[in-house]
Amino acid sequence: MQCLGQNEGARPNIILIFTDDQDLRLGSIDHMPILHRELIEKGTQFTNHYATVAQCCPSRASLLRGQAAHNTNITDVHSPGGNYRKFVVAAENEDYLPHWLVKAGYNAEYLGKFLNGYTRANYMNAPKGWTHTDILVDPFTYQYNNVVMSQNGETPIHYKGFHQLDVMRVKALDRIDHLAAENKPFYLTIAPSTPHIQDGQKGHALPTPQTRHKASAEGLKVARDGNWNASEEYQAVKPSWLKRIASLNSSVTDRIDAHYRARIATLQGVDEIIQDVVGKLEEYGILNNTYIIYTSDNGYHLGNHRVAAGKSLPYREDTNMPLIVRGPQVKAGMTSNTPSVHLDFPPTFLEIAGVQKAELPPFLDGRSLLSKWHNPQSQLPTCPLDDTQEIINVEFWGGAGIESPLQDKPATLSNNSYKTLRIVGEDTGYLYSKWCTNEVELYDTAADPHELRNLANNTEDIHTSHLLNRLNALLLATKSCADQTCRNPWKLLQPEEGRRGTIVDDDSSLTITCLDQAMDPKYDSFFNDTSIFPQVAFQECLEYQDIENERPYLPKNPGLGMKYRNNTDHYVTPGIHNPAPVNGNKEPQGGPGQRNVSLETIMSRAVKLTQDQLGR
Repeated sequence: MQCLGQNEGARPNIILIFTDDQDLRLGSIDHMPILHRELIEKGTQFTNHYATVAQCCPSRASLLRGQAAHNTNITDVHSPGGNYRKFVVAAENEDYLPHWLVKAGYNAEYLGKFLNGYTRANYMNAPKGWTHTDILVDPFTYQYNNVVMSQNGETPIHYKGFHQLDVMRVKALDRIDHLAAENKPFYLTIAPSTPHIQDGQKGHALPTPQTRHKASAEGLKVARDGNWNASEEYQAVKPSWLKRIASLNSSVTDRIDAHYRARIATLQGVDEIIQDVVGKLEEYGILNNTYIIYTSDNGYHLGNHRVAAGKSLPYREDTNMPLIVRGPQVKAGMTSNTPSVHLDFPPTFLEIAGVQKAELPPFLDGRSLLSKWHNPQSQLPTCPLDDTQEIINVEFWGGAGIESPLQDKPATLSNNSYKTLRIVGEDTGYLYSKWCTNEVELYDTAADPHELRNLANNTEDIHTSHLLNRLNALLLATKSCADQTCRNPWKLLQPEEGRRGTIVDDDSSLTITCLDQAMDPKYDSFFNDTSIFPQVAFQECLEYQDIENERPYLPKNPGLGMKYRNNTDHYVTPGIHNPAPVNGNKEPQGGPGQRNVSLETIMSRAVKLTQDQLGR
């Protein structure tokens, strides 16, 4: 069927398939055959794509606003750090991706998980800007067999008798039917909560697959190599609570394997979404004019660095996610190591939509990836760099979560705030972190890809000492960067008198443009000067961003995005009292008979929540 709505030569459509807590490093995508067939083999896989916060809500807010978390100030999944309510109070809901796409002439729709904290208490305040939303409502977002969603802020609907992934898949196809008939290009996010752990039950329940996929991962075990259940030699030099965590015992490792199998089995339902979305686009004749982007909000670990399950750490498992792109001018069957982050997506999508650079929002911290998607690099450029990103900024506030009921939790688990940067080069790579305990980590990720050998205490080595000074200066700049200094922190790190610690606008005049240049011995005295580059520090471990707690900065008085958002001090998250229960399916759903279920059938069993269930 040729699409009657979209004309020949129309601007491309964009579909973002956005999973929750999906790893790259543990091999989850290796068990998704449809993802391989339809996207990886017919598009490009980008292996150096990172989250700048290894946690759901802050990572998603950064993607939606195109800003680092220190600029959105959405730094956690609950107050005071952040959630959907804080996003609204900050007025970031008034100026983010859908508003810009609609202004550019697109329909912009969102289906699935949005931000943590979209609940029965505030569902009526639907996310602004979208031409259509259908959002999973907390606390049911992570209950696979208890699906509750609100369409455009209307009374939430309970979809009885179905698994979340079947509801999501059928709704996605229905929205494509609608969008394809419009005489407009479209943007659509499809965001299932898969393969996040199941919530709303006692303890941490494993993700629940559709019953037709229950046996699909039988016999699988998570890999036992690299940093998995690390030895005491390596664990003892980890920072904060990590150095106190015990080696994994057999009951914990058995649970880890069961968790791994549950994640893989649940992702089979996402594979079906991919299959049906591609088929629907092909049916309308618009597949070749649609970018399909597949990624997740953050990564995940299972036994890595001795932590049974979870995210929230700066290491590769937690921050490096899948990114696969298929679409116009994207080469098929390619793999690229071009570094990128989620906050690069808004400028990329806006370039696809035809928005000129001069018309972009002034606060965007990322850069467009479109040229890299069209011309993927299998080898990174050497110093001096072109516009390829070398520095990835990663940050975190608050406590870590261990998503396993069987592992003992250290008393200091709350001391998990850190500032991190990752250097991603062709021949060199580093991970450098300063924790709220003021402990330091440094890993040579080229020689030590599993991030085990902490070199930070090896200050007797002259090269390491000089490297630490350069990385401290960089981290001082990246931890409060904004717009152009996020895209190129070296703008703040020029050695000439009069340019030290100030933003240099002219990139062509930069003396230092990458770490290899900065390591020249002639710059030793510059980077060793603590009056210019004091040590990155925390006063204490807090669960939210506090400007005084995290001084010093470069520049000394950072904006932290406050020019473009409202003050959110003392904001209050709304709650409800004594709601009546919303009971899920008595038995797990998603059998073979529901593989091709119709929206009509799903809706025939759906009911609106009652006033008692909505609470007071």
